Amino acid sequence: MKNIVISGYYGQLNTGDEAILRVLVDRLKEYERESNSSLNIVVLSSRPELTAKLYNVESVNRKKIHSVIKAIKRCDIFISGGGSLFQNETSNRSLYYYLFQILVAKLFGKKVFIFSQGIGPIKRWYNILLFKHVIKLADYITVRDYDSFDFLHKLKINKEVELSADPAFLLNPCCDQKIQKLLEEYDIDFSKKTVGIVVRKWKKEKNMTDKIAEIADILIENEGYNVIFIPFQGKWDIIKINEIVSKMKNRPYVLSEKLSAHELLGIFKKLDLVVGMRLHALVFAAKMGVKFIGISYDPKIDSFLKIYGFKPTGYVDSFDVNNVLISIQYMLSDGKVAKKIDEITKNMTQKAEKAFEILREALNNIKKKDSINILGVRIDCVNFKKAKEKCLEFLNSSSPRIVFTPNVEMIMLAQKDEKFKKILNSSDLNVPDGIGVVWASKYFGEKLYERVTGFDLMMELMPELERHQKRVFLLGAKPSVAEKAKENLLKIFKNLSICGTHHGYFSQEENEKVIELINSSKADVVFVAMGMKKQEEWIYKNKKKLNCKLIMGVGGSLDVLSGEVKRAPKIFQKLGLEWFYRLITQPWRFKRMLALPKFIFVVLKTKLFGGR
Repeated sequence: MKNIVISGYYGQLNTGDEAILRVLVDRLKEYERESNSSLNIVVLSSRPELTAKLYNVESVNRKKIHSVIKAIKRCDIFISGGGSLFQNETSNRSLYYYLFQILVAKLFGKKVFIFSQGIGPIKRWYNILLFKHVIKLADYITVRDYDSFDFLHKLKINKEVELSADPAFLLNPCCDQKIQKLLEEYDIDFSKKTVGIVVRKWKKEKNMTDKIAEIADILIENEGYNVIFIPFQGKWDIIKINEIVSKMKNRPYVLSEKLSAHELLGIFKKLDLVVGMRLHALVFAAKMGVKFIGISYDPKIDSFLKIYGFKPTGYVDSFDVNNVLISIQYMLSDGKVAKKIDEITKNMTQKAEKAFEILREALNNIKKKDSINILGVRIDCVNFKKAKEKCLEFLNSSSPRIVFTPNVEMIMLAQKDEKFKKILNSSDLNVPDGIGVVWASKYFGEKLYERVTGFDLMMELMPELERHQKRVFLLGAKPSVAEKAKENLLKIFKNLSICGTHHGYFSQEENEKVIELINSSKADVVFVAMGMKKQEEWIYKNKKKLNCKLIMGVGGSLDVLSGEVKRAPKIFQKLGLEWFYRLITQPWRFKRMLALPKFIFVVLKTKLFGGR
């Protein structure tokens, strides 16, 4: 599995940055499918929970430095993606923060990709010097505009720099039907000329609010146009829009701040012209073949307009109302401008694709294994998220798929029992259940970073099984334990379909009746809790007789669910010391615990002297 960390100004509900992230994540998942490889994507975000939910990725709080360092340490490639991260127009802290991430990544020997960035402005010579020495550590550099390209060329960083384009050029709008439904509540008459205005608050503005209000009033009252204010950064833009609207004599349309990048892109298609103070408002307009003019607050606006042969109509701290109105009328009346925009946009789209071609090549150059061999037992290189995803994929299979959870005891037992080793290696997925397995992985060619315990994986699957209305059968433990486990599960997952239970103390003669019971229940998933070795042997022997989709060995999980056995406290789980807790609370397990020091000895001996 290849681990990727993406850094940027994410989680701030900025439509432009979120559009970039959406394209990045979608393209990485497309690569994952096409290459039949496994990617683990981690996004650094100021709202990690929201980012994880929106993009179905892992996310780490970008403000927690320890967590950021930990995520970078685990990755294979660090992508510094997003808009203009390397600038100190707002403050030095932003520049230092993103340069610090590159230093951390290179300190841990990671590949660094500066992905379609806009560079600058960077003020003061010492900041430029610092930037130069850090940026040249990057393995791949692509920039989105000529000015950024020229800036890096003048710095003589002795690195190949590719001129690409903003990734948002590759974003696709949502369907017309959804756009129509979204716009119904606004009741906009699109038979009129419609001008979209995208504004932002800026510290240096002088009478900008009054001027925009005047422009909007003239367009509505004198020209008979629709004016739609479009927020690009949630409530922050809405505050500025409300200030402008409060000074207007006529009532414009104001779109919701909750619209996604896909939705906004689709709405842009309905516009005749966009007046933009935000870069991605101009990118969205160009993408959809809509005419645009820009009011600049930052050199990146100037750089983008230059690509299309335009100049800013003004700047946030100094623009003339009449000049803006003349530019609007000129753009709307010029029939050749639309064709020019389309031609240049095609070229920009191709350049944006170039950055992803380089990214795909970089990913192909990362040699990762899908599984590793620890003392003869196959362990799949999955983290918790990927293990869960694979289990859910198995639910669509035509025949039963098997999931085992090898831990230190099982691997050591397999050293003495070749048949058991064969059984373990016959599964469709072997997850690393135990900190000892994770520790050993670094000696066998592929470092695993996370243990995936059978109990936790089973519990993580439960809400998905409930949501998809999958039928669950609980098999194992002593009589009445499975029934009690069912009762407790239904207290948590009230709509979970547990179609049957049976204890694990049945004879060979009774086995066929148990098989018949499971099949007649029409179970999709069977969780088998018969204890180490016995459950794996039973699954291996009977898998072809079962009609379910997924069979998973879960050890003593039903004992825990029923309340018969208490699980180790969270602190022991986090530290990977559940084995120690069990030793304290169940000292009679001492002989079984000896497997761990023996395992450590055998792993080190194998590493030093071979024999694996």
